[in-house]
Amino acid sequence: MTRKTRHALASVLVAAVALGGVSMARSGPEGSDAIKARQEVMETIGEAINALAAIAKNEAPFDAGAIKDNAETIADHLKMAATLFPEGSDKGNVETWAKPEIWADRAGFEKRLQAAQASAVALQSVTEEAAFRPALGALGNNCKACHDKYRRPKD
Repeated sequence: MTRKTRHALASVLVAAVALGGVSMARSGPEGSDAIKARQEVMETIGEAINALAAIAKNEAPFDAGAIKDNAETIADHLKMAATLFPEGSDKGNVETWAKPEIWADRAGFEKRLQAAQASAVALQSVTEEAAFRPALGALGNNCKACHDKYRRPKD
């Protein structure tokens, strides 16, 4: 499945689940639906990060348009992610890597998501190769800080 297809499917999944009811529209999907939706969103973010990492490692040519597109995907999906961790979505019939600290320290979690999103937004405006690696590094550091505190390792 291509990144664009996955991006579209994740967006449709999030919208469909969120529009399922008035209470869900306010707080996002619940339980297993929230877990599945956020995993799709995070997978799409990971694919965009991998595309940017390929540029940083000179495995792909520097392309300001590709950087902008991938950074936009990341920023948009981080914004979606903020709605995909409602109370009670730490459990479901789907495995989750979300730590309880997300709900115990909601303000800290949201602050880290916002910092990562701001880094992705800043990365969208990079047009010079010299500015690319530091901007990608800032995004990576923000993602890592959130994962270190709020995501348990995958087995």
